[in-house]
Amino acid sequence: MHKIKISVVGCGRISKKHFDSIEEYKANFELVSICDINQEVLLEHELKYKIKGYTDLRKMLEDEDIDLSKIIFAIHTY
Repeated sequence: MHKIKISVVGCGRISKKHFDSIEEYKANFELVSICDINQEVLLEHELKYKIKGYTDLRKMLEDEDIDLSKIIFAIHTY
């Protein structure tokens, strides 16, 4: 079975629930990359999940083979 390749855009506080759900269903999903403008948070997540991180969304979309992107932003930024 083909795993759905997922990227996460936005690695703030609420993103933990999204990372947890990807892990819970890892038989069906593969986390392939993350993107965030905060380099410190990005590095923390790169090390934790052992995946490539990007600060530039366009670069991530060009470089990675992604089936689905989860875009996660704080409500106050909508």
